[in-house]
Parts: sequence; structure tokens; C-alpha cells
Amino acid sequence: MHDPEELRRFASQDWAAAARGKELYWRDWKKQHGPAAGIRIADELRKQVLAQKPGWPSDEERREDLETHRRVLEAFDKLDAWRGRSAAR
Repeated sequence: MHDPEELRRFASQDWAAAARGKELYWRDWKKQHGPAAGIRIADELRKQVLAQKPGWPSDEERREDLETHRRVLEAFDKLDAWRGRSAAR
């Protein structure tokens, strides 16, 4: 987007409405197709990545992914502890 007006229109969209629409779409899609369909889609995406990048994921990418999961778990643990302290007040 090089046109400033186009960029302003994009930025001023009703993002909440877009999020609601996306949520409703996926809710209905899951009801119609079931949980196994999501697994099939994920597997197709995995196959597509492997076709484009046969060595994926590398050992380094796996380490980074694991570290990210650990940080997320740590954040959830901190949130749980914070909620526990807030509820006690």
C-alpha cells in the first residue's frame, strides 16, 4: 500500500466487527466439519511447508519453539499466581 488514503481506509476499518465475523465463521465451520477437519488442515499446511522447505523444522527452530512454549507456560503460571493473590484480597 503506497497510497496514503488507502492506508488510512485500511487502518480505520471496524476491526471489532472483523474479529466477530471471523469468530462466527470459524465457530460455524467447526460445527459443520468437526474437529478432525482442523487436524487435516493442519497436516496439509505441514505438508505444504515441507514441500517448500524439506529440512523444516531445523534443530534451531525446534529449540526456539520449545523456548517459546516455556515462556508462555511461565506467563500463565504468573497469571495464575496473580489471580490467586487478587482473589484473596
